Amino acid sequence: MVRLTREAHLARRKVAWTAAQRRGEFSYKQLSGDTSLSIDDQIRKFVGEWIVEGLVEVAEERRNGQKRFRLTELGRKRGMPSAIAAAAAETAHGNMWRAMRGLANFTALDISTHATTPTCAVEERQAQEYCQMLVRAGYLKVVQKAVPGRRHAIYRLIKQTGPRPPRERRVRAVYDDNLGEYVHIARGLS
Repeated sequence: MVRLTREAHLARRKVAWTAAQRRGEFSYKQLSGDTSLSIDDQIRKFVGEWIVEGLVEVAEERRNGQKRFRLTELGRKRGMPSAIAAAAAETAHGNMWRAMRGLANFTALDISTHATTPTCAVEERQAQEYCQMLVRAGYLKVVQKAVPGRRHAIYRLIKQTGPRPPRERRVRAVYDDNLGEYVHIARGLS
């Protein structure tokens, strides 16, 4: 398989997205027929990305394994972002959060793999730190603890507040050691 440039990938994705929007509900085969794009090399990947982004959901899964998909409310409302906007909006935290929202259970390695794109690399260590921060904040639950050197911790998203990724912020504050408390916390700082 030939590796596509970011621009070529986004152009083909836009063609597929336009076809998906036109149909509303579709199968891999229908999108491939509408766009002349390969089912295995491109259509499956695009539909998987749209599911992770919350634009598409599985409408029907037949006994023979074939699936039909439909646009979600978000998918019906939103057009395809331009290549420039998509590239500019892409962040490691955003990619990791989208991956978490699309997976039932996952490890930091899973998140690193799903969140890495040609323009945004996410290391396993970075994904692990993000998962641990979200556990502390109550967004993730540890389903299975890690065994060092044998298996990774498995997480599940339990608090999904929307498409924007939660992130840690530093806050300017004044702490009085005499009182043992914060006496001033600055507002409106990022």
